[in-house]
Amino acid sequence: MLGSVSFLVAAALLPPLILLAVVYRMDRLEKEPAHLLWSLFFRGLLGMFPILLLEIVADQFIDFFPWDPMTYLFLAYFVVPGFIEEGVKNRVLRKRTWYDPNFNYRFDGIVYGVFVSLGFAGVENVLYVLNSGFGTAVVRAIFSIPGHAMFGVVMGFYLSRAKWAEKYGQRHRMRAALRRSFFVPAVLHGLYDFLLMGFEAVFYFYFAGLVIGVIRLLRKSAREDGPI
Repeated sequence: MLGSVSFLVAAALLPPLILLAVVYRMDRLEKEPAHLLWSLFFRGLLGMFPILLLEIVADQFIDFFPWDPMTYLFLAYFVVPGFIEEGVKNRVLRKRTWYDPNFNYRFDGIVYGVFVSLGFAGVENVLYVLNSGFGTAVVRAIFSIPGHAMFGVVMGFYLSRAKWAEKYGQRHRMRAALRRSFFVPAVLHGLYDFLLMGFEAVFYFYFAGLVIGVIRLLRKSAREDGPI
């Protein structure tokens, strides 16, 4: 029994760890210290608890009213997961990194965002896999884990832009970038779940477009990396 549980946990954690390694290798100019990255990973993991509580409360509120099916689908699978999950992750990310002296290169925010997102995705995947088995690990490795990683890339990209704007005294641009660091991944995440639950055929086109767009963003950000 213990061996099977250990296998399922390892299977659940392997996909996020592989993606973490990929993004970490792309940070070529100045590697981030291990203690900072693992603190972000575990803070993302711990973010599961407030997220779970907030989603339970939100689901109870939504279930209280007699929505039409499309409105219910929108609230339950667009608003709740997108805005709650990305809101908590954004809060964790900003609180831990904004004043950290290691946050001094443009690619750093992307690395930080992915570590927080995959910390959350890792524990979420473990819980799903322990409940549903190895097949769940395979499906989530294909869709859910990369989804969280991509939302983390987008969040970190805008956080780095905000940090750059702050350094050069551009307060208006800083605030706009901070808003985007939450709002853009929240919308991407909400649309991701909404399409997956109600419009599966459209979802696959959305997923492919998101993958292509984020890979291009990653490569461009890595090429243009430099001091903030």
